[in-house]
Amino acid sequence: MTTIRTIERRPIIESGPAPLLLMLHGFGSHERDLFELADLIDDRMHIVSARAPIALPWGGFAWYELSGTPGRLVPDPVGRAQAIELLIKFVSELPGRIGTDPRRTYLFGFSQGAILSMALAWRIPEHLAGVIAANGYLDPALTTQPPAAGIARLPILQLHGTYDEVIPVEQARATRDVLAQYAPRHRYHEDPVGHSLHPNGLSLMQHWLAEQLDAPPPHDLA
Repeated sequence: MTTIRTIERRPIIESGPAPLLLMLHGFGSHERDLFELADLIDDRMHIVSARAPIALPWGGFAWYELSGTPGRLVPDPVGRAQAIELLIKFVSELPGRIGTDPRRTYLFGFSQGAILSMALAWRIPEHLAGVIAANGYLDPALTTQPPAAGIARLPILQLHGTYDEVIPVEQARATRDVLAQYAPRHRYHEDPVGHSLHPNGLSLMQHWLAEQLDAPPPHDLA
């Protein structure tokens, strides 16, 4: 489990090293899924959509295997631990490899990708400028230690469907309550949908990203 394939959209409006938006798809999906939203994302961003390394027998890809049933999914603990370590290395090295602004790396994760995005916010906030997590949650197995201090300055936008049948909204609300203790720039939003991104959530995400890019760059990251 070592290869992360990607597709990219370079910034349409260029002015020096571009801010990076890294997209992480959900279980059973692929890199072109979230990438369909690229035309709706701020033209200043360099967008990279990553394909998870595990090919599933019935098609699609995963960051780690799952068993159980929707609403009661059970992660493979070994694969989950490998996935977060793989992404820590990937996210840390990507700006230097493609020439984006290392102070402005944003994550956009959906479902399993959102779970990993929030774990990265918890563990390596110093490498991130912001996180959008849609229909995921903060996995206790990936957050056994207190968060890194940098999470206090990290903007986090958490989106969830009130009627999500795959990841119950109670898990999202529990994540909201945990992050309230550590991440004062965390924002939580629900829409009346299932396991999907509502147009309201997409609009909020667009405005949130524009606000981040319009603000002064964060201090140099480690």
